[in-house]
Amino acid sequence: MREQEILNFLAKGYRYKEIAAMLFVSIETVRKHIHNIYEKLQVNSRTDALNKVYPKN
Repeated sequence: MREQEILNFLAKGYRYKEIAAMLFVSIETVRKHIHNIYEKLQVNSRTDALNKVYPKN
């Protein structure tokens, strides 16, 4: 799923522009996917999203 792929890139520290280039999509498309991810996870930041998906034991 594209959102999972984008989450993995975010976890590795990539910027939106870099993610867009690697996936051959626009930065706006990446932003839209990230917005959807935040809504689904009920978070407001990259850090919160990553902490929710990849919790530190």
